[in-house]
Amino acid sequence: MILPILAAIITASFVYQFNGWLLVLLSLLIIRICCMKNRKLLLLVLLCSFFVVVRTYFYVAALEAPQEKIVQQVMQVEADSLTIDGNFLTLKGKLSGKTYLVYYTLTSEAEKEQWQGPNIVDQVLLSGETQNFEPARNLNGFNQRHYYQSLGISQLLLADSISLRKQTGFHLKNLRQHLIIAIDSKYPPRLASYIKALVIGYKDSEFDEYGSLYREIGLLHLFTLSGLHIQFYLGGIHLVLKRLGLIRETRLVLLSISGGLLILLTGGSFSTIRAVMSFLIAFCCLTLQLALSKLDQWSIMLLGLVFCFPLVLWSIGAQLSLYFALILLYLSDLKLKAWQHSLLFSLCSLPLLIYSFSEWAIVGGLFTLLLFPLFEWVILPCCVVLFIGSFIPLPSFLSQLVAFLFQLVEKVLELLLIPNLTIGKPTFLLLLVLIGLVLISFDRIKADKKLYGPFLVASLLVVSIAHSEKGLVAFVDVGQGDSIFIKLPFKQETFLIDTGGRLTFQQAAWQRRKQKHSSDYQLLPLLKSLGCDQVDHLIITHNDADHMGELSHVLDEIKIKNLYLAKGSQMELRVFLTKVKQTKIHLVTRGDIIGEQLKLHVLSPTVSQGANDDSIVTYFQVNQQKFLLTGDLETTGEQKLLEHYPRLKTDFLKVGHHGSNTSTSLAFLSALAPEYGIISAGKKNRYGHPTAETISKLREQNIKIFRTDQNGMIYYQWSGITKRGEIKQLIDFPE
Repeated sequence: MILPILAAIITASFVYQFNGWLLVLLSLLIIRICCMKNRKLLLLVLLCSFFVVVRTYFYVAALEAPQEKIVQQVMQVEADSLTIDGNFLTLKGKLSGKTYLVYYTLTSEAEKEQWQGPNIVDQVLLSGETQNFEPARNLNGFNQRHYYQSLGISQLLLADSISLRKQTGFHLKNLRQHLIIAIDSKYPPRLASYIKALVIGYKDSEFDEYGSLYREIGLLHLFTLSGLHIQFYLGGIHLVLKRLGLIRETRLVLLSISGGLLILLTGGSFSTIRAVMSFLIAFCCLTLQLALSKLDQWSIMLLGLVFCFPLVLWSIGAQLSLYFALILLYLSDLKLKAWQHSLLFSLCSLPLLIYSFSEWAIVGGLFTLLLFPLFEWVILPCCVVLFIGSFIPLPSFLSQLVAFLFQLVEKVLELLLIPNLTIGKPTFLLLLVLIGLVLISFDRIKADKKLYGPFLVASLLVVSIAHSEKGLVAFVDVGQGDSIFIKLPFKQETFLIDTGGRLTFQQAAWQRRKQKHSSDYQLLPLLKSLGCDQVDHLIITHNDADHMGELSHVLDEIKIKNLYLAKGSQMELRVFLTKVKQTKIHLVTRGDIIGEQLKLHVLSPTVSQGANDDSIVTYFQVNQQKFLLTGDLETTGEQKLLEHYPRLKTDFLKVGHHGSNTSTSLAFLSALAPEYGIISAGKKNRYGHPTAETISKLREQNIKIFRTDQNGMIYYQWSGITKRGEIKQLIDFPE
């Protein structure tokens, strides 16, 4: 069953997005199937492919829609999707058969209080404009389009006005929200957050905060509804039905109904649906005496999941859930001790984990081994009892006991916490090779052969990710700010120039949102995906928040060997600098050189007060390409630069001050004669950067323009072996 179903799914994936390596894999599968000379199998391949491709085509077509204005229309809301953070409201809902993600900025504190009331929101009246989801804006970054469309959400709807409609009465689809409200009203926020996650699969913003430790140590799967939880629920129901003396066929029907209700109450996550389908398929085979192998059962479940949700495999959560289930399937046939099972599962999970997150929680497998029995036999049953206690009186000591258990577990985890190992993101081809080595390893274990060969090859391939022969100069899309990352081939040396950051504005208390670090979504995922666990040289061009606002967080997350500031600018940062540990601080001025393998020449300033014209200007050459990085240098600074370096030329110019009118004079452009002008600016920023005047000057000089607001991350990449280089962009923007 596995071969025709895989062939069908790979064929259908081309309907959504073409991938050359998937085409190669499909070709190999077809060759393998043809070599088997089995007409029934070939017919099954054609039938599965036809139905899955047709289903995927119409599903994708239904998601695609032009941007349009929405005027005073009624939307059916998913009640449990409503969240409020400061003055920012989000929800999901259906309009004319399509599902939208709605963003709305609340206009007053009174309006916020109205939305935060105890009422269940199932309908709203709104106006606004739809907008397509964006692809990844940075290399290896979050792909908004793939993620939301895999969930069946068509577009983003930016609401101009939105008002509550009178509740239309009780609906089964709103039952989950009633349960959430009941739990929140009964227990303290932290405990309520854990109960909601474990029992009904609801993770709110509080869980994002409280569960950060579990996420960091690789234990978040214990709070994700999957095989453990479904086995507990449906297994318990089956035990009761069996004790009642019901025959298998009746039990199968009742378990199917129970599984459907469970999916509804837990929000219909892919991991829950997968686990319910797996349980029911296995029980169906037992009831109907079907001789299907575990792999065939897994394949049927996969086919059913893809037919219901054609883009499910574009979701990281679904990928991990399915892959982990496949590994456990193979491991179930092996006679292993508990620690061997845990170790092998952890190692076999590595390929997809690093492809998804670029890092590996080294102790995650060990803690899973230790904590899994505690969650299975103590914490989960106790949370179910507390959930029931939301509706009937229970002794208060029980909730205190469970809260104490969570506190105890977290204290132990904090004491034994080991930082994750940053490995980098493998290419899709390398991912396939690593998964192939995992499957080969299982065959060798069954044949009682050693694993030295596959383990050695896999280790070398994993190490090679961070030490790629590709060099990189990346103008990272950090919104309205600057950040430039330089990585030499084979990881000889790394540079980071500015960290990006948000400019903050004064707001009333009710408007303030929870503080999130923008670098967690832009800069840091890029560095980790490239296998960068430390930066050799970090340069802060000047003291503006949009250039150094994320400095403190970056220092916390990644080891920085050397930090460079313009001489004089340190006075404004002296309090902050006293807190910097294990990083050498250097004060640079004109004429200094930063780096060893690559020399970054400091061309300006002599002494800095932290202003735009005091930005550190650096010049370097890689692969016979010259780069000039100007920070927020303005026209006065440009003139001084030309006075000191009248023969200065460059191929790549990082346009000063995000392309504002105060920088980039015609004289400066004419003297430098750059081939490419890179502008780092935020999409639809409030300052109007880059200005039409600056764009006109660049075009007048026949300079090819790249803009992070339009093109996402822009990077020059070259091979350390062939020396061949090219400039790339993440988003093709029509000129």
